[in-house]
Amino acid sequence: MTTDHDVRVLALPDSIHRMNFRDRIEIVPGHLHDRQSLDEALEGVEIVFHAALISPPPALTPERMTEVNARGTAALVAAAAGRVRRFVLVSSNNVFSPHRSPAVWPLRDEALRMAHGNPQQTALGESLIAAEDAVFDAADRGLFEHCTLRPTVIAGRAGGFIDNLVTGILRGTANLDLQRRMWDVMQWTHGSDLARAALLVAGHDQAANRCFTVAGDQPVTIYDIQAMLWDLMNIGRPGNPYAETASLNNLGLPKFEAAGLKALGWAPQMTMRDCLAECLGRLEFHSSASLRLPPHMVDS
Repeated sequence: MTTDHDVRVLALPDSIHRMNFRDRIEIVPGHLHDRQSLDEALEGVEIVFHAALISPPPALTPERMTEVNARGTAALVAAAAGRVRRFVLVSSNNVFSPHRSPAVWPLRDEALRMAHGNPQQTALGESLIAAEDAVFDAADRGLFEHCTLRPTVIAGRAGGFIDNLVTGILRGTANLDLQRRMWDVMQWTHGSDLARAALLVAGHDQAANRCFTVAGDQPVTIYDIQAMLWDLMNIGRPGNPYAETASLNNLGLPKFEAAGLKALGWAPQMTMRDCLAECLGRLEFHSSASLRLPPHMVDS
């Protein structure tokens, strides 16, 4: 909406009433397995932004992820092939192989892909890799140019992972030691920064047929998030009881590096604190009086 592009959206029929800017965009009701709606949506289109990919949570079956991510993307690619100039795919860093040790950080754009994790996470990775391969194959055959974005955890919208993470910390139900081992170091990407990255690569000559990691600049652990939440909910109060633990558990090393995007002029504008403040507002935990918090999180 901030560009001079004419925008057309392919949207699931039951989602149209929730869409913003309905008076300023063209909407085609349909889905990825409906060739007629795909053809209508693609008529006269120069750039495709494909963000219709799904991931847990909430729990999704491997079959559902394959249906939408792999086969759905393949159907869109087939419809777009030879018709559009550039295809921007919003994939995920879930396609990358595990990088558990700081000795192999930071993870770069060209990192090896390998589905991994629990069965649901592995199924997600496999479906996303299949989606990427469909796009790569079409680009290799000269049917369009591609730009593939692989963002980290996306903040700025309602999402199960972030909302559950924050709520668990505030209610004292989260096992922080376990989550520290599970999630390791995180570098959240705000949705507005991801959108700016998508617009940048869509129009940049040097972005053609390349993959880009999209990540915030701040490496944080679950303990950093706990300390930031205390600061946000206790404005003006000194003596954060979680600051020391947070400092001891963060080496300060970034796990992800968005070098390719930064070389094109991109930089994240939203900080982790911004992301958490937005989440607190969405969940209506504006202050520590909003909830019955665990010890140390409560104003005394």
